[in-house]
Amino acid sequence: MSGSWVLAGTVIGEAVIAVLLTGVVLWRYSHGHQRCHLYWGIGLALVAVTMAQEGAFYLGLWSEWFAQTYLVLVALLVGILSLGSAELSLKGWGRRLWWGYMGVTGAALVVVSFLSTVPSSIVVDGVVTGLPPIGIVVISSLVTFPASLLLIGSSLYGAIWQKRYHLLFIAVGTAVIAAAGSLYLVSFPLSLYYAEFVGVVLLFLGFVRVPGLSSYATPTPAV
Repeated sequence: MSGSWVLAGTVIGEAVIAVLLTGVVLWRYSHGHQRCHLYWGIGLALVAVTMAQEGAFYLGLWSEWFAQTYLVLVALLVGILSLGSAELSLKGWGRRLWWGYMGVTGAALVVVSFLSTVPSSIVVDGVVTGLPPIGIVVISSLVTFPASLLLIGSSLYGAIWQKRYHLLFIAVGTAVIAAAGSLYLVSFPLSLYYAEFVGVVLLFLGFVRVPGLSSYATPTPAV
């Protein structure tokens, strides 16, 4: 079996595991009806989709629409994950402002991405090493950078000030996934894919152990 098929199979296998983790988070939502689990579940589902797309790229599958969709999803999934953390860390007008900001920047990203021409040169040997059009880069940053800050900041706050130490998994998982993107630039796809997977597992460990909204808002002694 060629190396490309092995790597593609590894990434797609990781995508399948991400789907299973998504199912657990959504199961938590179906039983607890806490919207943070709904948004986190949707975000993890998009992670699974983008992992499968990365496997397809490595097998040589390409179309401009496929690439545009990938560039949109890898940014939007971070924003959607941040909506789950916003449910826990923001209240009232703060939460509404966050929703508005993510809605506007997310919509702008979709429009700019599908109006931009994405050259096939951004994929080299199956790895997205080239930079997308500058408009996509700028709008994506407006989504992912603030969203990552909220995910990490709210998790650190909960861990330090409320003794919810398992929330550190979310902070570390977000940092790992953010750092994993830089591995594209050195054309080291195997490390990138493994780092993404580790980040997803860490996020999952934080998501499924988050206490109820009421107990988060009013700190109680850790059990």
